[in-house]
Amino acid sequence: MPIVAALSVAAAGVFSALKISDPAQLWMFPVSFAVCLIAFSLLYWLLLWLCCFYIPVGKEYEKPSRFHLFLLNAAYWFVCSAARVKVHAAGLEKLPAEGRFLFVSNHLSRFDNMVQCVVLRKTPLAFISKPSNFKIPIGRHLMTRCCYISIDRDSPKKAAKSIQKAAKLLETGAASVGVYPEGHRGSSYDLQEFKAGCFKAASKSGCPIVVSTICGTEKIHKNFPLRRTDVYFDILEVIKPEDRKTTELVPIIKEIMQDNLNKYKERG
Repeated sequence: MPIVAALSVAAAGVFSALKISDPAQLWMFPVSFAVCLIAFSLLYWLLLWLCCFYIPVGKEYEKPSRFHLFLLNAAYWFVCSAARVKVHAAGLEKLPAEGRFLFVSNHLSRFDNMVQCVVLRKTPLAFISKPSNFKIPIGRHLMTRCCYISIDRDSPKKAAKSIQKAAKLLETGAASVGVYPEGHRGSSYDLQEFKAGCFKAASKSGCPIVVSTICGTEKIHKNFPLRRTDVYFDILEVIKPEDRKTTELVPIIKEIMQDNLNKYKERG
């Protein structure tokens, strides 16, 4: 978004310099800036669509495309910038230096995934996502090519296959996998019941689990466009599943996340 805004300012400045000859015509600058901003934004999304429309939705890939992963993260960055999101990230030094990991977080807003992917853009990260997200224009093509995994939680059999796909991505080192163990968005900082099955991807692959929380994304819709929204994204701990069962991992991870969320809850 800053690049688009900068281009719009430059284009509006050139136009104004050529057309404005009287102080009474100064209104032309903000108008031309608005027109350029809309035009450049539409051009950006058109180019993005042209780069991904040929990707067949529903096809499975063994590893994400670096090019399309860059495009997806750039789109996330564009949306977050346009929504006036200011991210405060902490604990990034705790991330594994090598290898892939299962990334887990609480879930408050549709912006959670966008913010987290932008911050962790150096790591190929494929999220386990609900089927309806694979119907989003442009996004569904990019998600498919970046190895995002659709999960049908109403069908245990289909959900198990999705977890197997996630484990394969981790085992082969193709990508790290992101999941929201609550299964759906919450309405507060009090965690809901965890779906233990999602941790099987880590148990089967033997990869570490990166535990995190995110706070503030639920305020973005209320604040936009008049106010900036501060979002706090914390990497809390890295846990190795070893020989522990998923039922043993759930209370440990949930307690770590809830303790951190309580700090933000107390702040109001």
